[in-house]
Amino acid sequence: MNMMKWAMVAGLCCMCAPAFLAAQTFSKQWLFGQGQSVLERKIRATPEALAYLHSLSPAQWPLQGQGQVLSFRNEEHNLSGTETPESEVHAAINPRDTNNIIVAAMRLDPEQILSTLTFPVYYTKDFGHSWQTSTFDGVSDLPPLTLVIGGGDPVLAFDSEGAAYLSWLTFTIDITFNIGIQLHWAISTDGGATWQRQASPIDSGTVADLENPDSRFVDKQWIAADLSDSPYRDNLYAAYVEINLTDTTYNILVKTREPGSGNFGAAVDLTPPAIVFSQFASIDVDRQGKVHVLFAGAEIQDQVISLYHCYSSDGGQSFSAPVKISPLHLPCFPPGAGGPCDLVGVDSARVYPCPHLRVDKSGGDFDGRLYAAWTADGFQSELTPGVDIYFSRSEDGGLSWSAPQVLNDDGIAASEQFFPSLAVNSKGLLAISWYDRREDPNNLLTKYYMAFSRDGGQSFEPAFAVSAEGADFSQVGSANGNFGVGEYTQVLSTSGYAIPVWADGRSNDGNIDIYAAFFPLGGEVTALPEIQTVTDKFAVGLPSPNPGKGVSQIDIELKEATEVALQLFGPQGRLLRQQAFGQLPAGHHRLDIGLDGLPDGAYLLRVQTALGVQSRRLVVNR
Repeated sequence: MNMMKWAMVAGLCCMCAPAFLAAQTFSKQWLFGQGQSVLERKIRATPEALAYLHSLSPAQWPLQGQGQVLSFRNEEHNLSGTETPESEVHAAINPRDTNNIIVAAMRLDPEQILSTLTFPVYYTKDFGHSWQTSTFDGVSDLPPLTLVIGGGDPVLAFDSEGAAYLSWLTFTIDITFNIGIQLHWAISTDGGATWQRQASPIDSGTVADLENPDSRFVDKQWIAADLSDSPYRDNLYAAYVEINLTDTTYNILVKTREPGSGNFGAAVDLTPPAIVFSQFASIDVDRQGKVHVLFAGAEIQDQVISLYHCYSSDGGQSFSAPVKISPLHLPCFPPGAGGPCDLVGVDSARVYPCPHLRVDKSGGDFDGRLYAAWTADGFQSELTPGVDIYFSRSEDGGLSWSAPQVLNDDGIAASEQFFPSLAVNSKGLLAISWYDRREDPNNLLTKYYMAFSRDGGQSFEPAFAVSAEGADFSQVGSANGNFGVGEYTQVLSTSGYAIPVWADGRSNDGNIDIYAAFFPLGGEVTALPEIQTVTDKFAVGLPSPNPGKGVSQIDIELKEATEVALQLFGPQGRLLRQQAFGQLPAGHHRLDIGLDGLPDGAYLLRVQTALGVQSRRLVVNR
């Protein structure tokens, strides 16, 4: 979710705070009061911004599509002065053509009080060798006289035919100052190049009155498509939370869109009456067409939230009773509860468990196994001063779950690991990725890490750093009002590659970029990852000749002038050679790198520019 959204848990569930527990539990009165205060806080319109809007005549009201989409935030400027932070990233890979990958994010221009919020969509059809940007941005085609005052949560899915689906959330205000919340969705049938927004949203809500809210919210959706051969093949499912302050209920809902339909069907409520708070749904579909949903919830007598799982065997029309996987404890979740809010670079109102669910669809020995991962520092209470990645699996379709284990293998109690993502490839290999601070005792320098399991989640290979450089998370939110990277990331996988996609601010000036790494799964996967910035500003071809000897060349295409350098890394990641080419103009360039004197073997050739980086594998064979 982005910083403008109704992150209800930011103030709704202080069940972990001892003083609170001594006084009350999750009473309706407490939940309503907290919901009201969250509404007041989450409309972060500055007095200047609201006064400006109120001063406008109808003829002066900004129109969509004219670069005047509004986002009210306590802004700080991008220190680089040129780049716009992109964060809250999600990705999906086409099951019919794994060369086709789509990445969606949230882009915020923080330099003006009336600043642009858009949802860029990047796509590649050549397995990341080049990226293009769709003209669709999620906001420009909204109705006239409708302004965006917040949003987030771009998520993606592909169906079995290769059609792509994008869902995202907006908060809008119209000329009469009515505030609406919409879960949008769009379809692309050309690999992400163009998108058609669907007229009917997945769901929507309103804010009736900030002083006495009689409001219904929808928030934090995930989507999944059924790729099975079951009767429900190509059903599209959306799981999200409904927060209704009229009767003070918090429910996890699932809606189903059948193939070819322009609408989602009626919502099915997964939440039993005993669970008075719920949030953070994650959804996936197994090879038999069974729909699995993971979410966090709490009963009125609970002191912490727990993770629950339930499933549907009838195409999302009904769901099983939720099974509790594990309680979880998290510092400052909600704020003021369970310990200090010291996860640097993550707003205290956004220290979330971020649970993620994936199911094995390989058809192999571990087919049907369920995997869950989340962020926590313990179960009923704090076990470590830092936060960790917890993991559990189910071998019986979710009826029972293994005892949770900590996956990060650093052995440093105070280090912080957070916001996991899971993927399972067609051979049953399980990949998990997360943000990790083990390399910095000050818990500032943050890299993206990954680990693999080849035995159905029973054991994991040593974790390794995915990102070549770390980011100082004390600076990561300086250009977007301390929102930072958001809590969405995604690792993808094919039969031969693991592909983590994440956002980080390694320039340490407030700018945030999207990165993808391509790890070959044969042999030593950590040796030569192809790491690249997800951008359409420049493209890099393949080294030629490859294998090479003496001299190899690489073609690059620049959309604007930039400094360019080539770097050659050895199998252990050591920089062996580099050559600076200075400022190159926009256009096509063919660059040489000398290979004389290098022993035979595999190397990594990195193109370093001010626009980002691209890496390619290069073999020397004399």
